[in-house]
Amino acid sequence: MSNPTLINPWEEHLFWLEILQDHAYFVRDHLSPSEGQWVQLANDYIQAFAEILNRLQQLDQRLSVSSPEMIEFSRLAHEITNRYYQFESYMQYLRLQNQINLNLTPTYLNGTLSENREYLRILTYYVQGQDYPPLPLIDLLDLWLEDQVGHLVLLRNILDPIEVGLTSQADLYITVFRGFILQNFHIKGFLKVMPHGLPRLDRLAREVGEATLETNEFIRQVVEMYKGTEVLTRTTLRFFEHHFPETCYFIKQLSKFAPELTEEAMQCSLIKLSFPIGQ
Repeated sequence: MSNPTLINPWEEHLFWLEILQDHAYFVRDHLSPSEGQWVQLANDYIQAFAEILNRLQQLDQRLSVSSPEMIEFSRLAHEITNRYYQFESYMQYLRLQNQINLNLTPTYLNGTLSENREYLRILTYYVQGQDYPPLPLIDLLDLWLEDQVGHLVLLRNILDPIEVGLTSQADLYITVFRGFILQNFHIKGFLKVMPHGLPRLDRLAREVGEATLETNEFIRQVVEMYKGTEVLTRTTLRFFEHHFPETCYFIKQLSKFAPELTEEAMQCSLIKLSFPIGQ
């Protein structure tokens, strides 16, 4: 029986390339205009991702991972993704030494680089025409729990000081997800003596899924208020909506371990609502 939440290769490329294009937007938007060289390079990557996303849209969405067209596309995607990884890594190098006027933290860049590495891992299989092995649950949680707590910290930090209620609510969710990260860390140790599995990890997957969906609804409400100019922030709609495709991807992957999430995984969207693909 096929998995109704399965992400096919075309959708996988679409998700990751849009995420990486967003990352390039965020680097550009948080660079000082005085950093002209790096602003231009970030713009170049925004355009490069737009071009490869346009090329993706010209492919049949039903193509298998082993088709010549998909292998060729995967090679192109690997080339640009690897180059962008090197660019962001250098931004991290400069940021760590305070040698660049970039209003992003090293921890933020750790998160975006981790996501980039996951797509590169997937692409090492795609360029050979092979499906990629999914991350074990413990590693899946490692990657996406960091992402979820990162989004919440960013949300708290971009809210205007008068948004006391929303800030307090974000803080509560931050505490919850940091607790999950701690649990996952220790369960990883437990699995060294329980290599065949641990029911406590299954419970963690369910609890993480429930909290992720609840947090997603909270952020959706904040975005609706943002669109109605009912909440004061210092960010952009793109920065807000970046959260939703990543959460959907996480829920889809998590539903393989927590079938209770299947309905939500089938209904969510891997693309942003307010921005055409590649723009």
